[in-house]
Amino acid sequence: ARVPAASLCHPGEVEFPRRRRLDADGRFVVRPWTGIAACVIWAAFGGLWLLTAAGSGWSDLVRQAPVIALISTVVYAVFGRPRVIVGADDVLLRNVVRDVSIPYRAISDIDTRYALTITTLDGGRHQAWAAPAGGRIRATRVTEEDRKILSWSGPLDEIPSSAGLRSDAGAAAVAIRRRWQASSDEPVDSNARSSTRVQIRWATGVLLAMAVCAVGTLAAGLL
Repeated sequence: ARVPAASLCHPGEVEFPRRRRLDADGRFVVRPWTGIAACVIWAAFGGLWLLTAAGSGWSDLVRQAPVIALISTVVYAVFGRPRVIVGADDVLLRNVVRDVSIPYRAISDIDTRYALTITTLDGGRHQAWAAPAGGRIRATRVTEEDRKILSWSGPLDEIPSSAGLRSDAGAAAVAIRRRWQASSDEPVDSNARSSTRVQIRWATGVLLAMAVCAVGTLAAGLL
């Protein structure tokens, strides 16, 4: 849901939602706990699978190892890698196999209806895999504290659940809007063109690992 940026930002003030931590570089990072839990569960299951294969002999281990490696790579790409990183100059949407770096001056709109979606001045729309909107259950968890942080002047029940701080999309959107507001108050530099350029990079390491593991799995199946 779209919420006017002016109602969520305090001029000259850059704060981050509570219950979220900054990393060592002072960046606000959104990473779903469900993704972390999925990686931990798979690590335990995959380790047990690998030990079982090793106990059955080297030939079985050689056949099973590429399959385990392929699944591990996919689990990491889908659940472990995605996150939203709100830095000083831009926001990084780290998705499954692609990274999108968006300078604040390039942003034209932020939506949290289904997932954190950033629209840029060139018309591009970029969704964050790591910041889905809150479900209907979370709609009842929007609190008075959330309204104060969001600077919402209307009734509490009119705050969209996806904009609440307990929603990954909502928490990320608040942090981005406040950086966006701060950057709009700064003077425009002479290299303004580069300050609005969206950079998209493919996760070549992950793609290469998937390809190698897939080939290894096919080769092991022929043994």
